[in-house]
Amino acid sequence: MTREAVAWVFNLDAEDELARGGPHTPTKEIRERVERLLPTLRQLMHPLDSVLWPEGPARAASRAGRAWCPTKWALEQVRRAGLEVPEAPDVEVLRAVNHRRFAHRLGQALPGAQFVETEAALLEVLSDSSALETVSSERNWLMKRPLGYAGRGRRKIAGPQLRASDRTWVEAALRSGDGLQVEPLVERTLDAGLHGWLARDGALTLGEPTVQVVDATGTWVSSERAGPSTLSLIEREALVGEARVTASALHHAGYFGPFGLDAFRWRAPDGTAHFQPRCELNARYSMGWAVGMGPLAP
Repeated sequence: MTREAVAWVFNLDAEDELARGGPHTPTKEIRERVERLLPTLRQLMHPLDSVLWPEGPARAASRAGRAWCPTKWALEQVRRAGLEVPEAPDVEVLRAVNHRRFAHRLGQALPGAQFVETEAALLEVLSDSSALETVSSERNWLMKRPLGYAGRGRRKIAGPQLRASDRTWVEAALRSGDGLQVEPLVERTLDAGLHGWLARDGALTLGEPTVQVVDATGTWVSSERAGPSTLSLIEREALVGEARVTASALHHAGYFGPFGLDAFRWRAPDGTAHFQPRCELNARYSMGWAVGMGPLAP
């Protein structure tokens, strides 16, 4: 698919900006991380594209800008470079659809998983050992802040009691009033994904399922196209169906642009395999997006 050359702003810390609001400046750590990932990020780029951030001024071939996630800071970098600013959803829409509350309202697939807004509600979830017994032999839980990326903003706990350090983390996470996602920590046997492009009018283009390698913290390592037998037909149908439902919800919320779902296969203590077709929703580009979309990528 051909298009005009663009200059990219790879603001991989978009969730930090969306979580805090107000002025934003990427940290030295983030800049160095993006620079390390540039060889992979270039898979998103067409031959005449350039990198506006973190590399510097765009090449003359680029007349317009494009962002990993079109936050205020990212669009300001495009504007300052004198490039055409891309059409983008309102920043409040970006925050809303990337917030884990949005995904929670689409439905929780793991038994016992909940989105909570108070410590009392969290403790109630943790005390429900009956749900946990059916999904995890270790009976651990995973807590996730509402806006996170690359495995950040997560904490594993051994319920139902909170240690002092757990309680400190929970209190800090809940202080903003944004809530927490809490879910059983299950034995994952395969990580997968599906990516798409949602046009402003709601038209949906889906790529091919991918298989992902993630590390122990949940940080992405690599992606490749899923082979014909990697996912069962039922799993593929569940993944595509979830992507279509998600795309419809995103459209009605006012979002358009790239998005991706992370999914996984997990094994219960009794040995049975299950499939979670949406464990994460990223309403932006993601590291495996170009792999999944291939020539369909606009």
